[in-house]
Amino acid sequence: MNTEQILDSYVHDVARKLPRGKRNDIAFELRSLLSDELAARSRSEGRQPDRAMVMSLLNGFGSPTVAASRYHPLPAVIEPADTHHFLLWTIGGSIAISLLSVLGPTKRVEGAPYFQWLGILVIVFAFIGLWRRANPGVMRWKPSRGLDWMPRPLALLALVATIVFPFFMYLAPQTFVRVMFFGAIPDHGVELTEPFRTSPLRLATISVLSALVVLYAIVLVKGRWQSWINWSFAAAHASLGVLCLGHAAAIEPRDGASMIAMFEYADANKVAAPIFALTGALLILCALYEGYRETTRIRPSPARVDG
Repeated sequence: MNTEQILDSYVHDVARKLPRGKRNDIAFELRSLLSDELAARSRSEGRQPDRAMVMSLLNGFGSPTVAASRYHPLPAVIEPADTHHFLLWTIGGSIAISLLSVLGPTKRVEGAPYFQWLGILVIVFAFIGLWRRANPGVMRWKPSRGLDWMPRPLALLALVATIVFPFFMYLAPQTFVRVMFFGAIPDHGVELTEPFRTSPLRLATISVLSALVVLYAIVLVKGRWQSWINWSFAAAHASLGVLCLGHAAAIEPRDGASMIAMFEYADANKVAAPIFALTGALLILCALYEGYRETTRIRPSPARVDG
């Protein structure tokens, strides 16, 4: 190939990586630029252009992919600004999948769900980036009140909701069903077995739920979050998550029987086991996120000067 053919080949490969509507114009501009640069180099060196001179010139421009990106930068599938959240969702989802796999019917962790979760995240974040580029300025920053903001009405709502669900529901499921559904639904299906009523698992769960009620009451009185309260919630949610996983492992029927039957009605145990497993996994993720927020809390202060 002579020098002109090499330049034409390079320009062609660059243009193929550009949007169709821009190819011809940019190819013409790039071909003219390369010809001028090659002629200037030939005059500077006092010799006719050859293959070595052309390749040296093109090496300075970079590969066709690099050169094309200068004319039309391609957006990343996951934008750099979203990398942090992508990693958090990836790690959190992987933890949840691991917990649910261990407690699932197969009791085995397989690789397919992880790749499926990763694929879903890539598609979701790609669409987020696409929407953001198509609507510049729409996703504007809005000021937040910080981690410690908690209005009393919202704290009261959280306290009442925690007392009703899950505390009251777990403490007396039959009464809960009668009250919430006005007696329209039979409650015998959620009758607790006597061994479960006095089991350490249930007593520990009631204790943790009581602690959550107390914590929400403290938040209501103070009208704000505090670091020690956030850490207490993280510990309570982690403990409750582990206890929920313990429920799932204990009440799931194995070989026709459970380690400890929660309900007198056998089918209720079959339904409750996966619900407890999912709830436990979500609570542990919630606790990890709460701990992460506290460990990354911003406390503006001047940098320490050594010496």
